[in-house]
Amino acid sequence: MRGLVFPGDRQARIEEFDDPQPGHGEVVVAVRAAAICGSDMHGYRATSAERSASGASGIIPGHEPSGVVHAVGGGVHNVKVGDRVAVYHFRSCGFCPECQGGRLMWCDTRRGYGGPIHGSDADYLLTDARNCLPLPDDASFALGAIFMCVGGTAFQAMKKLDARPGRRIAVFGLGPVGLAGLLYARAMGAEVIGIDRSPQRLELAGTLGADALVDAGAEDVAAAVRRWSGKDGVSGSFETSGTAAAQTVSVDVTGRGGSVAFVGFGSGVPSITPADIIVKQLSLMGSFVFPIDAYYTMLDFVVREKVPLEATITHTVPLADAPDILPAFDRGETGKVILVP
Repeated sequence: MRGLVFPGDRQARIEEFDDPQPGHGEVVVAVRAAAICGSDMHGYRATSAERSASGASGIIPGHEPSGVVHAVGGGVHNVKVGDRVAVYHFRSCGFCPECQGGRLMWCDTRRGYGGPIHGSDADYLLTDARNCLPLPDDASFALGAIFMCVGGTAFQAMKKLDARPGRRIAVFGLGPVGLAGLLYARAMGAEVIGIDRSPQRLELAGTLGADALVDAGAEDVAAAVRRWSGKDGVSGSFETSGTAAAQTVSVDVTGRGGSVAFVGFGSGVPSITPADIIVKQLSLMGSFVFPIDAYYTMLDFVVREKVPLEATITHTVPLADAPDILPAFDRGETGKVILVP
């Protein structure tokens, strides 16, 4: 089979790999859609020395897959060959309290696709049968792929922020996860202001229904948000960029009794003091992907409310062309990118 690899220094290429074979309790999925996630860029941007030292230079990236069950191993009863599935992106032991509570991402032995094990930017993906989530016939493979990281991450964060009518939410970073958050918040009845530096992503957020937009490269973000929300600030902030500057401002512009959900990983240190949190009685929360059983609630909400998550897709390209689209994604010039093996 073919698979994408990141050897380092913003290089990418397609290589040949042996087709995976399922063991007991395992499934091979023929990938029909694999979405590029912002977190994939950490590996893409790493140096060749860093990739080599970590042993990841030959690992296939990607953790947002959907497709059709191609082969099953022994002991598999929940899916059969030909089933349409979305694939949850952490493999785990399946038996610890975290796994049995649906929180595979907290298992001590978890393995993320594209990290220690091959991911989904390939023709086939090897996974555990329990990771295969049913994808309805009327849901596209692209939607299934979006659900598996960006969609689930944003959905969980908006639930934590209590997005609803009468609340105003600031979304920092209008990449795919920020755009998904914008769509969920609007569907839940909240008003949304979006903040980014990319003209393309600001324009896309406008078409997706943002109530206001801030160009972080040209405006004082805190002042612009307060002009929109009022001096007391927004009800909640959704920080997706991972930059220290945005993390700092997200706390600054959130009003008394408000909440901030952080999902973006970055290397900087925000300028936040205990006084910033105490005086306004803020709730600062991390939000890390989603428990596997939340898939069904998310799917029901998206179908019932007709949330147009697929409208965040700006590029659908063959797997073979993945190396060509990655530079634009890296520069923030795209929305969601879907690879089609």
